[in-house]
Amino acid sequence: MLYYTGSGDDLVISSGVCDHAELELAHGLMQQHHMCRMDRCAWKWVAYGTLVHHGRIVPPEFSPRQRAHARGIEFPVACPAEPADYPEPQTFRQVLDTLDKLVADMRAGGRG
Repeated sequence: MLYYTGSGDDLVISSGVCDHAELELAHGLMQQHHMCRMDRCAWKWVAYGTLVHHGRIVPPEFSPRQRAHARGIEFPVACPAEPADYPEPQTFRQVLDTLDKLVADMRAGGRG
């Protein structure tokens, strides 16, 4: 997985290297980006997905719009947002898969 650190550096951790490290980084990112909207912050989106994957967060069953409707609260209509300049989620997955393969290849080469 790819994470942002407070120093401004990127930290790459291959899947399965250390779940504990992934969870600590994801938790820290959620705290750093607590004011960000998940649909506009790639860091928060990745951290949230990591915490959901490890069972640390359970996504809500209903959307904010559905919860507001159930309570009789008018849900605000937002102005159309400009599209973010973030890559598509598939791009993240391709990068992570390629990094996993690279790590596996490096480990296989180091054993011989």
